[in-house]
Amino acid sequence: MGSRLRRGRATPVPAPTIAWLTWHIGWWWTTALAHLERTDIPAREDIGWPGTCASITEWLGNIHRAWRTGLAATDRLDDESAFPWPAGSGHTVADMCAWVNIELTKNAAEIGQLLILRHARHRPAHRSPR
Repeated sequence: MGSRLRRGRATPVPAPTIAWLTWHIGWWWTTALAHLERTDIPAREDIGWPGTCASITEWLGNIHRAWRTGLAATDRLDDESAFPWPAGSGHTVADMCAWVNIELTKNAAEIGQLLILRHARHRPAHRSPR
């Protein structure tokens, strides 16, 4: 099979970038917020990437504030959630909120790992004393 796609995934899987990870956080968090607040779910292609550190920080900060406000106002934690799972999966809005915390932690760790690799690439190798 000469195709680089198997079952809809590129092979090998491309390494994520900090840019992609920050966009991805904004996409899934915006989508989770829309599910929490029962508003229109944005299409992936409608979620833009701000592009600079300052604008990314502001964008994610705004989503964070909206998320906290939505959580404080909701009385739907026991209701069924159709994100990130399919409808009918038996997961609740509380499960989605827990998933948001885990996903954010995972993405922050991925960004941290990329930063470590980037900094290590620009430093001379450390030699242990003999």
